[in-house]
Amino acid sequence: MRRRVAAAAKPNPAHIALAKLEQSLGDRLFLCTQNVDDLHEQAESKRIVHMHGELFKSRCDTCSRPPFSDTSTHDPPAEHPRCECGGGIRPHICWFGEVPFELDRIFRALDECTVFMAVGTSGVVEPAASFVAHVAGHARTIYVGEEQPANASAFTECHLGKAGEVLPRLFDV
Repeated sequence: MRRRVAAAAKPNPAHIALAKLEQSLGDRLFLCTQNVDDLHEQAESKRIVHMHGELFKSRCDTCSRPPFSDTSTHDPPAEHPRCECGGGIRPHICWFGEVPFELDRIFRALDECTVFMAVGTSGVVEPAASFVAHVAGHARTIYVGEEQPANASAFTECHLGKAGEVLPRLFDV
């Protein structure tokens, strides 16, 4: 059901603005998302870190086979799909209680950043909610979203409004 809903979604102007910013900044932009959809890719961003995984990929729950593309939107089969090793196949997403993906890479980027921006987050879900505190003292911190996040006081700037309206103005794209 989640794949069917996500497959019908289209990127908004915020996704497109971030893709244009990436085209301009290249690898100086580190784009990390908590979302499991592929809207950044649809907007033509190329270097995205999906810390909570990717809905349109699956992986084995037992072996180290790399995640693979899986866009099937049919109802689950009567028998759970199996990997060639015998393990179960599951969506390549991070469930609550599991460790998000690529945290070492994310924290290296946080240590090096000079501008940190969080877009549309509640400021509650960890570990992402603590990223702004991690960069405090060495980076300009900006929040963009319709409502103030729970950690709003940690940001040096808060721009309230729809990300699809605010980001294109901030990036002048």
